[in-house]
Amino acid sequence: MRAPETTPETRMRPIRTTLWKPTLRRRTRSLVLVACALGYTMALAEISEAPADHALTKSVLAVERAINALATPSADPREILHHVLATLPSNSQEFLKTDVTTFLRRAPDAQADFNCSDDFVSYKARQELMRLKDTLLNDNPQPAHPQFCYSVPYALDPTQPMGSIEIYGYDFDREPLQMLLMNTHGFRDVTFALEQHTHYHLTLDLGTHGVTLSPDDQAIALAWGHLIRHSIPLIQPTTSLCPSRIEEVSGGKEIAYEPLLTDRHGSFRGTRARIVANAALDYESNVVDATLCVTAVERTKYRGAVSGCGVEYVYTSEPDRLIEWVFGELQARTIHTHRDDGSGKRDGARGGPVAQWIFSGFDGSAPARMEPKVRIRLRRIRVVSTKTDGCVSAIVYSEAKRLNALGPGSIRRLASQLKRVDPSILKLRPRFAPPSASFTGRAGATTPGSFSS
Repeated sequence: MRAPETTPETRMRPIRTTLWKPTLRRRTRSLVLVACALGYTMALAEISEAPADHALTKSVLAVERAINALATPSADPREILHHVLATLPSNSQEFLKTDVTTFLRRAPDAQADFNCSDDFVSYKARQELMRLKDTLLNDNPQPAHPQFCYSVPYALDPTQPMGSIEIYGYDFDREPLQMLLMNTHGFRDVTFALEQHTHYHLTLDLGTHGVTLSPDDQAIALAWGHLIRHSIPLIQPTTSLCPSRIEEVSGGKEIAYEPLLTDRHGSFRGTRARIVANAALDYESNVVDATLCVTAVERTKYRGAVSGCGVEYVYTSEPDRLIEWVFGELQARTIHTHRDDGSGKRDGARGGPVAQWIFSGFDGSAPARMEPKVRIRLRRIRVVSTKTDGCVSAIVYSEAKRLNALGPGSIRRLASQLKRVDPSILKLRPRFAPPSASFTGRAGATTPGSFSS
């Protein structure tokens, strides 16, 4: 069987595993789908006065405010989730309190050996809240799946002493895991050498009773669900540096979304509507997409509302390339109060991915009322893509060197190839790498990005 890790399709898509088609949209019928509304609790508070199911509305808003709060870099996920429990209505659905409590119990504390960035921690908490939100709204909720974030070392050099690989992530107990040793002929199952300490920490034994490496080996891969989710490359004497490059997406690309009524039996004229909108870029495999979320509430006694999120394709690199990085801010947000003069444009914040927000169909005085719609015009997007074919990327090489995992010979040979790589790429680290510290290449050698106690 041919080794599958060389194709981008074998990689895990941590947020959405099936949303890579250019025209795919996800629509939801509830006001909860302010999904990426980052911190606009004042606008959301207006929704809670609607005469709908108050328990559901308040539960949705408690979850939504938590998602917004997690967007800030200094967010403490544990504190935010405790606040969810404190603000849920007494008659909220029982699963909501139970699942939040379970997530808090499973969350690693500040002393845990959990070598992932704070961004990853907030990312997983946000995923859990989104799952709970979908469950509240009966909107095809997906179960939690395992996810990789980091390993120590990040690449292997067979010329160096190796005792184990420490693998970090989340929800490793949700599905059966496999470890595969990939070589030029196929792969070999080495799961027997894998030890699971917690649901976020694994160890693969490379010692006497563990995995034995050979010169033909190319990578050690972590898999579940019959797909390879992450590969740890072996830097053999013939391994070269993968071709990496910066690709640009021209500015001006438009993405549009029409939010749905939150109450199927209600109406929405858009009169004096207060609109909360946000957008977020995400990347996985060789694709970049954007999620656009909108919630609009009439500032009248009727409190008509529309809400929802849509996912749209933004960019794809070549099939045999992997997008390792997207430069700049990945999120944008705005609050807009529609005025009777019909003006419906706002410039995006400096440095964000959105250049302009365009609102239409929110003017209730129009003779032939249009359906409410929000469009965004994106700024230029720059991504790092790397060819994946039995080589090691510059980002992976640099991280392995940082972890003192490479021998002098490998460093000399690969460092001479770095001159072909754009200098800005050489400054990058893996997406969810923990904060810089004095790495030694052993578990616990870095400052963990964990939930604060």
